[in-house]
Amino acid sequence: MKKIVALVLALAMTLSLVSFASAEGGKVISLFLGGGTPLSMDPALNSASAGSNIIRSAFAGLMGYQLNDAGEPEMKPELAETVELSEDNLTYTFTLREGLKWSDGTDATASQIKASWERAASAELGADYGFLYDVISRKEDGTLDIDVDDAARTFVVHLPQPCAYFLDLCAFVPFYPVRVDLADNEGIWATKPETFIGLGAFTMTEYSVDDKITFVKNPYYWNAENVKLDGLTFYLSEDNTAILTAYENNTVDYIQSISSSEYDRLNATYPGELEFYPTQGTWYILFNVYKDLSPAAKQLTVQEQSKARFALGQLVNRYEVVTYVTKGGEKAATGFYPIGLADGANQDVRSAEGYGTWYTGTNEPSEVNPDLTVDQVEALQTLIDLGYPCTGSIEGGDLKFTDFPSIEFAFNNSGNNAAIIQYVQETWNRFGITGTVNQEAWATLQSKLKAGDAEAARMGWVSDFNDVVNFLEIFISASGNNYPRLGRDIGDYTRNSEVTKDAGVGAYWGENGDQTWAEAYDAVVDAVKAATDPIERSKLAADAERILMSTGGVNPIYFYTTPQMKKPNVKNVIRLAGGDVIWTYADKE
Repeated sequence: MKKIVALVLALAMTLSLVSFASAEGGKVISLFLGGGTPLSMDPALNSASAGSNIIRSAFAGLMGYQLNDAGEPEMKPELAETVELSEDNLTYTFTLREGLKWSDGTDATASQIKASWERAASAELGADYGFLYDVISRKEDGTLDIDVDDAARTFVVHLPQPCAYFLDLCAFVPFYPVRVDLADNEGIWATKPETFIGLGAFTMTEYSVDDKITFVKNPYYWNAENVKLDGLTFYLSEDNTAILTAYENNTVDYIQSISSSEYDRLNATYPGELEFYPTQGTWYILFNVYKDLSPAAKQLTVQEQSKARFALGQLVNRYEVVTYVTKGGEKAATGFYPIGLADGANQDVRSAEGYGTWYTGTNEPSEVNPDLTVDQVEALQTLIDLGYPCTGSIEGGDLKFTDFPSIEFAFNNSGNNAAIIQYVQETWNRFGITGTVNQEAWATLQSKLKAGDAEAARMGWVSDFNDVVNFLEIFISASGNNYPRLGRDIGDYTRNSEVTKDAGVGAYWGENGDQTWAEAYDAVVDAVKAATDPIERSKLAADAERILMSTGGVNPIYFYTTPQMKKPNVKNVIRLAGGDVIWTYADKE
């Protein structure tokens, strides 16, 4: 126990990294979300929750969220006044609200929204989420099959096949309309208050890297009369110590990114202010498939290296992570899909028949050696069978691999990431598996992952909408969030071997290890999206998760909760299942 507790010690940093500004008049909520400066503030280019939380303040979608009478988020028409669905479920007709205006006071039209969607879906922009627009039909000229009538305020979207989550997409940040005439493809426009013009409840007044982003109420917002706040200040930092100090000094009203080592003290000192909000997401370790994990004495095939990657993840005791490290009510992961995720037939795929489980012995002592778990013994035996040289034995508890390649592991210091990575590193070191651990700023890490120049990293994914496809599409070949590089080219990575030089794009995947990723995985995800029979769709979704897990490129560790502290006078905050926080109708008493 002492050994485990020692691993959760947080890194101490200085408060001087962040400056604070006092709110001037009115009701202004100041907050920290953690994660530092977002890589992008462009709704189409952003793919991180910290960024989307801020973007939601200044932009809005055809659909949005309000609190119902039970205090729960409910999706309703937002920029649209009404929405009608055809009998064949292929045509959505949105009628925009009368008098809709951008935050600079100019009129907003259906044509502008169409132009924004075309930009977000374009190959020229190359947005990570651009593939989501594939649910919309295309015209002969390749443009989205959307008909608009500015005079009638109608926006008519045609789909090639029914999409159960289409309205959820319309409430998702990459579908938020932007002013195309003000935007550039690099997202620079989204860092300037004069061009950061949206249709949301607030408008930007200041953007300062690694400091803060400020907003004031947008008088042109369609529902401005029901917006209680006069402004928002988002402070930017990845320093847990500075974030918590700001909250305890009453400098800010709300924070996320809290070290688990502080939980007991905070509960005692501020009863009721620390909450662990259930979040539909998965924290996982990823491995770049171009990294060769072969020992020096034996060259492993790409398929054998998949087994080695899976074994590395299986060595981690997930029960100990959530019990002694994170301590926020998280659940040990048994697969990639999180608890509570739906597939159209089941409201929780993790408890549904037909879905696999991959870490069943994570806290069960092994009969071979009770000091090891069943999962750990299985992982060690896998690595021995693959031919990794070692000393000692499983039975004796002194087994150490002597020729396992060192792994470069990257992470960003937000929340409990540092403590978890320390625990993982210590676990691997116990068995002679070493690695270089590099702490990166979140924006730097994202850039590195997008370029393919990372061997291993921590990553998390929370749902954008409640459907399995949201988790499957991360790893299709076209996804910019596919950091293991499954189905993708090698990018900037240069430390590959001759065997792994085409690991991502070669025919190494599927049940027999002889299909390309597009054939083995993308095709199944396409089938999930096209399926109209719920039972068949469920089966396909289970198959897709099984294919993904077999690569070892993704090793889920736990299912999320979001720790947050909120001052008692902050009311009516909308918190989505995916972790996003919406401040549109919040109040500060």
